[in-house]
Amino acid sequence: MTREYTDSAEARLWREADASAAAVRRLTAGRPFCAGVFLVRDGKVLVTLNANGIDAADASGADWFVGGVGGGMEPGEDVWGCALREAGEELGVPVRLLPSDLTYLHDLESDELRESRTDDAPAPFIVQRYKNDYPFAPYRPDLPAGPFTYFCMFLAEFAEEPVAFEPDDPDIAALVWLPLDALALITEGTVFADLTAAGAAVAAGGPIAAKARIHIMGTETLRVAGPLLATRTGWRA
Repeated sequence: MTREYTDSAEARLWREADASAAAVRRLTAGRPFCAGVFLVRDGKVLVTLNANGIDAADASGADWFVGGVGGGMEPGEDVWGCALREAGEELGVPVRLLPSDLTYLHDLESDELRESRTDDAPAPFIVQRYKNDYPFAPYRPDLPAGPFTYFCMFLAEFAEEPVAFEPDDPDIAALVWLPLDALALITEGTVFADLTAAGAAVAAGGPIAAKARIHIMGTETLRVAGPLLATRTGWRA
């Protein structure tokens, strides 16, 4: 049974975040979170194709899920360290976090999206929160529990131009440069050939069959962040 959980300080931090008051560090400290990066070039964002919890080596290859570059926290990390570690593991190359002039706040339950700013540097591009059904049960015993899980995604660039990507994550089948506009094409029945026709290109891993079905989860940050990224000056093809 789910117990009632109230955290007025946390609720106030989220509710009162406005053009100058998004306290990302305070909001996520001691709370469950995931973090990652957006790498965008010529109107394309680097994404993963994964088997959604199944080791990619054991997957049939018929169905793949689009995901961002990122993942869950480890003990002792903050969102900045988590984003850098996850990028290193999933790409096999170092990246630098870039500050965002705006930080978007998105509540996955209500779908409310707000523009904000933060003095926590480098500022994330988007912070989402998802209400936990069991706020007193941590994902792992060594990780925190809380009423919400937070998702923090940062803009990033390569620390140096990569010669090749070397993902160190068995869940990843491929890294793909996906046109931001192509995110809207991913619906029931989309296959990889539809994405390649729109300009998607495999950057590492694969091959991905042309007839492989491509999915994107309703809670995937790219659903919300993709259109926001596409509006940024100089990032469209």
